[in-house]
Amino acid sequence: MFKKILKIATCGLSILIVVSSFARLPEKDSKDKDALLRRNYLLSALDARKTFFRSEDIQFAGEWTLVTYSMATFALTNLCMKHPELVEESAKAIASWIEICLGPDVRRFDEREWHENPLDAVVLRGDEGHIGYYGHVNLMLGCYALLVRDSRFRELHEQMSEAIARRMRRYPHRHVETYPGQNYPPDNTVSVASLSIAGKVLGESYSGLIQEWITKTKKLAQTSSGLVPFRIDTFTGKPVQFARGSNNGWNSFFLPLIDPVFAREQFFLLKKLYGKEALGFGVVKEFPSGHWFTMDCDTGPVIFGLGATASAFSIAGAERFGDDVFRTQLLRSFELLATTITQGSRRRYAVTPVLGDAILLAMKTACPWQPLWKK
Repeated sequence: MFKKILKIATCGLSILIVVSSFARLPEKDSKDKDALLRRNYLLSALDARKTFFRSEDIQFAGEWTLVTYSMATFALTNLCMKHPELVEESAKAIASWIEICLGPDVRRFDEREWHENPLDAVVLRGDEGHIGYYGHVNLMLGCYALLVRDSRFRELHEQMSEAIARRMRRYPHRHVETYPGQNYPPDNTVSVASLSIAGKVLGESYSGLIQEWITKTKKLAQTSSGLVPFRIDTFTGKPVQFARGSNNGWNSFFLPLIDPVFAREQFFLLKKLYGKEALGFGVVKEFPSGHWFTMDCDTGPVIFGLGATASAFSIAGAERFGDDVFRTQLLRSFELLATTITQGSRRRYAVTPVLGDAILLAMKTACPWQPLWKK
């Protein structure tokens, strides 16, 4: 799933990186006001239930829709941590998005690959695959549970958390397949983050299993540059694709929900090895070297070796770990030719799909999560 998500995100974002050196970051509003305006746009866009992507490719379209809703959920959860007054409206929106993602139209992409319904009771009790779909949905369930203490999704949240944990225990390396024969550590990062949040709201501790995953993942990182690899062999657990800027930028959002210390180490290593800063602009390379002009099958266009997707996701790490300079430099690379449009109380990016707005808002507002009903 993760590699397809990269294609999706790159569609709207790669154009910006090419000519970002001509842009200046608008700083008329505070970060807080900017985020709230962009939240308003997401709520209106997703409430309209627009078709996010039309394609005969069921997998591509399904992932597009799932990740649009999940990233919007993460963005709203971030903002609720800082604005508890938004909880009621946000929880209502997130609940409706969860229902959509549980529906047949969205889950069809995963069902087709595994030839079984991931929500079927027998499948949930099993121990095979589905980690991409489960990870995003389970983290959405966790977000809802952080905001509202009720029983609406509790049973499913418990079942899906156990399904993820059971699958992790099956493999000595604790990484589970997204699709048959395809094992992506970044998809597993989302799933483990969902277990971390489940532990906060369900009263079920997955700390031992999570620690095992962290230990195994650190060993994976040590096999190459020190960063987590893009893909591993399902059976041996050995890396089959090296670390990329995109999957490690992605991790800079989800890994802090699991282990902030490890996440901080990974982010600043990513910045050191893949980050580029010049003339007030910041970007993150997709590959460690070369690839000046490619149409990569996993991440879309890579131009001058730079990855739009890697740069977008890395904003989360800069936000979480207080690197305000790099955060501003990265965002400046996305402000191009009136890229930002403000219409009344709503603000969006002009050349990105809704998914791009959801990703960037989630990354820009990344923060620690705690149950708000405990306050």
